[in-house]
Amino acid sequence: MKTLIFITLLFLFFSCSNDKLSEYTALTVRHKVDLEVDHLKDVILPFQSITQIDHSRLAKDAGVYTPPSIVTIFSDKKVNAALLQKNQLIGVDLPFKVLLYSEPDTQKVTLAYTSAAFIQRRHALKGEDVKSFQNGINNVVEKFPISILAKDCDRRVEKEYGLIIQQSTKPFKQTIVDLKSAILSQGDTQMFADIDFQKESKEVGIDIPPTYLILFGGPAPGGKAMKSTPRLGLDAFCQKLLVYEKESGEVYIAYNDIEAFSDLYYDTKTFPQMIINYRLGSTLGGAVD
Repeated sequence: MKTLIFITLLFLFFSCSNDKLSEYTALTVRHKVDLEVDHLKDVILPFQSITQIDHSRLAKDAGVYTPPSIVTIFSDKKVNAALLQKNQLIGVDLPFKVLLYSEPDTQKVTLAYTSAAFIQRRHALKGEDVKSFQNGINNVVEKFPISILAKDCDRRVEKEYGLIIQQSTKPFKQTIVDLKSAILSQGDTQMFADIDFQKESKEVGIDIPPTYLILFGGPAPGGKAMKSTPRLGLDAFCQKLLVYEKESGEVYIAYNDIEAFSDLYYDTKTFPQMIINYRLGSTLGGAVD
């Protein structure tokens, strides 16, 4: 009997110790990520700040765990306008995005970002087309040690990789209104920011057709989908929903396929990602049909 009690107490001790160790480790990694994010804030001061999304803390507030993951989105109107003048669809990858995060069960901070090479390959551009974007993002990334940069997956990207595009049956402005209404009606989803690219382009002397970006996401479902694949915080969470009207008058929406990006970065797909993909297709598609 004494032996059984001893074994039970020993088990409880090590179980509690492991829990405390896990909590301590998680806090240590979070602190490391926070320090790098603070450094990033100083580096991007010359740019226009759009939003910063702390995926892990938002998920925690919603009762879900995901590894430390913070995406910072910042902008240069001239760079955006020059690219959008070539192809409005590029707006789904604009503006600049940097993700600082840690992979599960590690204490290492990793930095991922949307590169000029990614945009060039995904939108079939020439190297000279993305030169300004490359200079802008490189000026930021070079302020961090090479050792923390995420694995380069750009070579696996082809034209329109992971893009879901659908034509809207409604006028441009009504499409935006109905999409926002549909997104917020889900209850577990929130808006983070929006960008009127046409308006901003006019401010720098460049005319483009109506082009509008909506940034939104659901902390709880997003957290579940990112638990084992936190790099998705760059492209899939928050979700980037582009609404654009072609010169012919046709209106389209475009957004990222979560499963495609999980496959790109991790060679895997998860059930929570499939659920969100289905929800996106149903919600967004229903709003514009």
